[in-house]
Amino acid sequence: MKPTAAQEREKQAKLKSLRKELDQEIQEQLEETRAAESLVEPQKFQIDSLREEDLQDPQKAKQVVEALIFASSKPLTPGEIRKVTKVLTVSQIEKIAAGLKEEYQASGRSFEFLEIAGGYEISTKKEFAPWILKIELQRKARQATQSALETLAILAYKQPLTRAEIESLRGVDTSGVLNTLMEKNFIRIVGKKEVPGRPFMYGTTEKFLEHFGLKALQDLPSIEEIRQIVDSSVKREELMGTKKIVDIPQDGNVAPAAEEAAGTSAEPPASNESEGTASHGPEPITQEN
Repeated sequence: MKPTAAQEREKQAKLKSLRKELDQEIQEQLEETRAAESLVEPQKFQIDSLREEDLQDPQKAKQVVEALIFASSKPLTPGEIRKVTKVLTVSQIEKIAAGLKEEYQASGRSFEFLEIAGGYEISTKKEFAPWILKIELQRKARQATQSALETLAILAYKQPLTRAEIESLRGVDTSGVLNTLMEKNFIRIVGKKEVPGRPFMYGTTEKFLEHFGLKALQDLPSIEEIRQIVDSSVKREELMGTKKIVDIPQDGNVAPAAEEAAGTSAEPPASNESEGTASHGPEPITQEN
């Protein structure tokens, strides 16, 4: 008996659904393989030793679910956890999550188990937000100070510059830093560059000179002075982690300095011929403007 049009459509729909499930499973396997290959030391994480049957133990399953939620940077849904564990069902994961939530509430810790956007998240309690904000502000203040000093140094030596020119030298976005420096009155807009778009050009102010104890920009140390300071304070072999190099004569005789560096004693040469050895000292560190 020939199948009807409705039966044929139903058959095609089932085949399409089956192909979609197979494609999704293959894609997940490929993603796992690529993720494992991208790890520097895959054996360190013992990916091959993961055993899904371990999750039959309720305590082990709870620990795995908790670890996944804790490590996630966003709320983790039961479906996403199921894809990782494979053997745990959505209902089992939801039951584990409910138990974890009760445990967190009873423990009186500074963090809690939350249900957000259909997923789960472990987060610090709101009453501790001011303390966390304080340390975050300290961290950002240190970063801002370093960024501001770098931007000021570039402007002090190469002004006037546009924002794009500063960013090309620093390699990072400087819009926020420039706004902060302008609010502090360390820099100002000194004009517009005659190029398409006519971007603003920035330069330092009198307050910049006052803050750093300078009468004029000419009082800034020159690049050569900075180079000399670096050369006198840092030994090149220590900076580069290298040792001095000793030349070896063409006739094969090892000079006393070379033998001493190698940790052996050297006998004086029998003849008065020139040994032709030289010990090279540290080369000066060069710095481009």
